[in-house]
Amino acid sequence: MNRFAAPFLALLLAVVPTNPAASQIAGAPRAVAALPKPVLALEGGRWFDGRRFVEDNWYSVDGRLTRKRPARIDARIDLRHRYILPPLADAHNHNLQNAWSAATFADDYLRRGIFYSAQLAANADEIAGYRGLLGGAGRVDVLWAEATLSSSDGHPLGLALAGAKQAGMPAVAKDYIDKAFWAIDTRADLEKKWPKIAESQPRLVKVIVVDDAHAAAQRKDPSSYGQRGLSAALLPEIVARAHAIGARVAAHVDSADDIDRAVAAGVDIVAHLNTRIPAGLGAADLRLSDRTIAEMKRRGTVIIPTVAVTRYYLKAHPGDRATLMGVIVDNLARLKAAGVTMATGSDLFDGSVIDEIEAMGATRVFTPTELLRIATSVTPQAMFPDRRVGVFSEGAEASIVAYDADPTRDLTVLRAPRLAIKQGEVLAR
Repeated sequence: MNRFAAPFLALLLAVVPTNPAASQIAGAPRAVAALPKPVLALEGGRWFDGRRFVEDNWYSVDGRLTRKRPARIDARIDLRHRYILPPLADAHNHNLQNAWSAATFADDYLRRGIFYSAQLAANADEIAGYRGLLGGAGRVDVLWAEATLSSSDGHPLGLALAGAKQAGMPAVAKDYIDKAFWAIDTRADLEKKWPKIAESQPRLVKVIVVDDAHAAAQRKDPSSYGQRGLSAALLPEIVARAHAIGARVAAHVDSADDIDRAVAAGVDIVAHLNTRIPAGLGAADLRLSDRTIAEMKRRGTVIIPTVAVTRYYLKAHPGDRATLMGVIVDNLARLKAAGVTMATGSDLFDGSVIDEIEAMGATRVFTPTELLRIATSVTPQAMFPDRRVGVFSEGAEASIVAYDADPTRDLTVLRAPRLAIKQGEVLAR
């Protein structure tokens, strides 16, 4: 995805050294002048206000929206007959967490009208070499969970070992423990490793909790190796330490009991709702209690349902579809009724948040208008609370995606954006 630059090429060619004498010195570096962002007139169009589409006009000046007509306009963009949304946000994915995947998938986000992504199991050392290439005008903005805390026999170790084996590489646990993720089995581990974890100044820390109520039984089952999690008893201290350095905490969970323990410990984000029926558990073990839901509302806990990711489990267990989807619909309906903040996130390496919007829509718990508000406003604002995103208002970031038809009538319209502008710069296919 490239920045729209053609109308301003002449300006670029006209840049000259600020000190003419300097150009006469052999080998002297030429002065570099940064071009201002184009001033855009965004004319016509139906703009989404969170409830409906309203005909309006805006200007983009220095990458910000304004209704005040500027003295100079560099380009006029005709948005008549188009439906304008703030960009989509995917609050749960893992497909930008190494240099190869970032190079492969980053532009796909922009092509799909998705400008914001949370990568929920990144590694500070691994992303250090390329994180500067993401974020800002013309690039997808990323919220990184730069520290993932699990047990030494826990998720995502199983995925890492399986991936190494599939690639024909040595599958050795020590190559991933305290590298790809932090192994925290005891309070002593936390005390010892926290200074190094905090050193990268993460904005988001992820904790892995997997059916903690049956942890002892899990560890008697060799087949669960690499798929377990840390003790929920450690969560309050982890949350306190993270909050003390200004980081939020997101929890990977497996059951309603896990969610209850994570919420009670003060995590900021629950990264899943129900993605599968764990071995030995049933629908009753996945149903959130009214008490937990009320506590989430009281604390302001955000939940990312990741309904779309159930496709992986249901492909292998098609007979569980009615049971799993039934409890998901029940949980979503009660979370919505209680006013718990929900964010859109797909957790689909080969998919996107558009899949999640469609999956949430298929539950019939939400209207298309509600889903668009969650995906374009609630989610980016939850991800980047210090920025003016997800809204069309004076001074907000000038980031929009335009469509040919009304997505509140047909959510599949989201799969064909017509034009996108990020922070005042037009993106060209």
